[in-house]
Amino acid sequence: MTTRARRHAAALFASAILLGASALGAERASAQESSEGSYELGLWKRLNSRDLLYVPIAVTRKDEVDHAEGLFGVSYVWNLDDPLSVRAGYRYSWELTETEGAERYREHRGVAEVNVRPAWGSRAELMNRTRFELRWIDAVPSWRLRERILAGRKVALKRRIVLTPYGTFEASYDSRYHTINRLRMSIGAATRFNEHVMVDTYVARQRDTRSDAAQLQALGMTVNLTY
Repeated sequence: MTTRARRHAAALFASAILLGASALGAERASAQESSEGSYELGLWKRLNSRDLLYVPIAVTRKDEVDHAEGLFGVSYVWNLDDPLSVRAGYRYSWELTETEGAERYREHRGVAEVNVRPAWGSRAELMNRTRFELRWIDAVPSWRLRERILAGRKVALKRRIVLTPYGTFEASYDSRYHTINRLRMSIGAATRFNEHVMVDTYVARQRDTRSDAAQLQALGMTVNLTY
């Protein structure tokens, strides 16, 4: 990819970030806000030189109310490190806290996604992820389409440690509402200590036009273990 093309693509990504920021900031004064913390353990098992089995285990807790959710899943990943990779699997999430007079939230989710990594140089990281989710929320079927762009840059540190600061922008379409109801932006840093351990920390801001809390601020950490 030429320098001019790279600059043009970077400008397009920056424009998307600015548009997303404008959308997330709209009606901020009147919208109800909430915050949450998410903590995830990702277990990766290499099946061969190209394919992996992925098991996520996560807990998310909202700060304003006594509410927490758990998540467990499994996915098969084809060609993880290639310019084009595919992932398919299953997720189950459920409410960990009990609400008096209400049934606990439960969701079964089939997940399929395609990741595209254009050639961008040895240190730059650019990825477009398209994810389709077939959902059963409390036994009611629906589906969701999520489109995310990620851009980052790898920085080599001492003792083979690689730090990758990044930014993302994601838009989600939900069939229950027949509209793009959720926009999410995040910035973070993924630190790879060796071929087995990587830690990803991030902060995010989300706007959801169909949620009781239209504005969400999130802090998260994911520990990935590969063996």
